[in-house]
Amino acid sequence: MKFEELDEKMKKVYAKVRTLDDFYWYIEDHQILGIHKKSGMRIRIRIAGSREEADKLAQEKDVGIDLFVIPGKGTFYVNNGAFIMSLKFLRPTIQDIADHIVWAGFKVVDEDGRLKQEDIYEYLGGRLIEHLKQGMINGKDYVFWQFYKCKYCNKYIDIDNFARHMRKHGEDVKEWGEERYEVLEISFVDKKVYNKFGEEIPLDNFTEEAQDFIKDSFEG
Repeated sequence: MKFEELDEKMKKVYAKVRTLDDFYWYIEDHQILGIHKKSGMRIRIRIAGSREEADKLAQEKDVGIDLFVIPGKGTFYVNNGAFIMSLKFLRPTIQDIADHIVWAGFKVVDEDGRLKQEDIYEYLGGRLIEHLKQGMINGKDYVFWQFYKCKYCNKYIDIDNFARHMRKHGEDVKEWGEERYEVLEISFVDKKVYNKFGEEIPLDNFTEEAQDFIKDSFEG
């Protein structure tokens, strides 16, 4: 396959995404595949001739996230978890997807005699769809943050205060070869904290340090 042999529609779609450097880009079998560089998560972009064709293809679930580009200028909706849209919405939608793939921890493993840190990521697709519905903007309306659920006091502690808090329980986290966090959303709009399912987490469920951090975030 040569780039010059691609049809004009595929070239037009590819031109919209090729400068999004959070992904490795591949073109094959009449589709564009994007592999998120940090998490390995896959998105698949296909061209459909109509909304009806896109709706039908959206029922065929595959690993990863599906996006369908259809003719027209003002179409954007979600069907069965797939994004169906006019071409002008493609680039900002992929940027939004990348913003909702968030680091959630790590595990140190042996790899051929050396230690390798394997990072863990979460795709917060439910929050993405809710943010799109509400027209919310990352960095202005909300921020994602990593919190650890303390096994001693059963409360959440933010990642910045995590090591200090665990020392109070006699734990030295530098001895840990694995850490897993819950990614929570701090909403500046309604001054609340939500989990990935959109459920509010009351401030009483956080340690004092984390409560101070959250309150400072709201004021900031």
